[in-house]
Amino acid sequence: MDLRCSGKDLIKNHLTMSLFVHAAIWENQPEKWPKGFYCNGWILVDGVKMSKSLGNFLQISDVCRDYGADASRLTCASAGDTLDDANFTTDNANTAILQLSTIEMYYAKVAEHFHTYREATDVDK
Repeated sequence: MDLRCSGKDLIKNHLTMSLFVHAAIWENQPEKWPKGFYCNGWILVDGVKMSKSLGNFLQISDVCRDYGADASRLTCASAGDTLDDANFTTDNANTAILQLSTIEMYYAKVAEHFHTYREATDVDK
């Protein structure tokens, strides 16, 4: 096994046992032992671990439907990329919608001003 990816909650049991089992079965063949492990944190929704049993499980399709694809991307990007758990918050999603709307209105005004300026200066003639 070159790499095993798993959640941080499995370090103390499954992942540790995986190392022990490989080392016990192939005691004199370390090339058959796991070469690497990658552990990710949890995904939080409004500060609570996302879980089907808690009923706070989010699917990307639902998030995009509720907030739009661009706001969802911004919210995921701001959820965190450190060793801490990623935290998808509805506040950030709603803020992203407002920010995107503000940017869209700003650029519409810029485009309107630019179009008016071009007509007034007759640059193409």
